[in-house]
This record gives sequence, structure tokens and C-alpha cells, in this order.
Amino acid sequence: MVKDLYKFEDWNDISEHQRIGDILLSCGKINLLHLAMALDAQKFQRVPLGVMFVVLKIISKEELAQTLLVQRYIDDRISSGIN
Repeated sequence: MVKDLYKFEDWNDISEHQRIGDILLSCGKINLLHLAMALDAQKFQRVPLGVMFVVLKIISKEELAQTLLVQRYIDDRISSGIN
């Protein structure tokens, strides 16, 4: 099931920390080729992976910001014990 990046309730079934690439894959914003390209480019640029996706124009700055919010939402739920 593809998750909506803008609906926090779509992420309620996640019970462990999610990396940026995993979140973007889960919502269909990137594919494995995008992930591989960004990881490869990151080796030379030394910037966070999310920033690399924006630099490569794979996602927008808004999508990166929303992805980081989703990541924080998941981590907050986990740390508070809410499932």
C-alpha cells in the first residue's frame, strides 16, 4: 500500500524509525534508482540524503520538509509508546 506523505494517519502502523529514503519509497515519491543515484552522489557532496534528493531535483523542498515531519511524527509516536 502506498502511503500519503501528507496524511499522518497513513503512518500509524509504523513501529520503528524510518530513514528518509524509506519514507520516500513508501509514498512513491522516489524509486530504487533515485535512491541509488542520491546515495552515490552523496558520497562526493557530503550533504544529508534528503538535501541530495532536492539538489538532484528528485523531490521538492516542500516534499523534503514534509518527509522530515513524517519522520519526526513516527519517532515521536514510538518514543511515547503510542501504536
